[in-house]
Amino acid sequence: MQHRYKSLLIILIITGVIIILIKSGYISYDEYNHRQIETFLEINQKYTAHFGYIQPRVVDGFSERPIEGAVVIIPEIDKKFITNPEGLTPLIQVPINIDSHFQNILPKTWGEITILVFKEGYTDYALFHVHVWENQSRIGPKILLFPAADKEESDPMVIIESPHRLWVKQLIKKYKNQQNIKPVEQP
Repeated sequence: MQHRYKSLLIILIITGVIIILIKSGYISYDEYNHRQIETFLEINQKYTAHFGYIQPRVVDGFSERPIEGAVVIIPEIDKKFITNPEGLTPLIQVPINIDSHFQNILPKTWGEITILVFKEGYTDYALFHVHVWENQSRIGPKILLFPAADKEESDPMVIIESPHRLWVKQLIKKYKNQQNIKPVEQP
């Protein structure tokens, strides 16, 4: 009970100080009000945004030994990360970007991001449609880097993560026995 009164007293003191500063002209009311609105909007955006977490692991494509010092870039957040001795990045917070292509067909329940990986001596790597679920942490995906050909610039390794198998089963089930889809007549 006493803790509640201390909290209330602190709020009243802070409010009083702000009122005194506004009245004495140290802080203009418009500037204070504008800052309150900006702070509220920033806090509101922080809590209404949808995020998930991902921790890619980079390994050698032949030995599957961890690769330390690989550069991992997440274009959706415009940030790069360096892998540790275990081949892992730090846990990365990413926005949940829903693929709207399937919204009218069968909405996906996860977001998708892109991962780009670079390491001297290895072929560049791009992984598209990486699954990220809201408020969940994904350790992985495991990214296999292969040694680059000597003195030749090779094409990057391009991989696309397929949709979740349960979602694919639902999509097939939805259309497989649908009687209201009309066949196209041959001319």
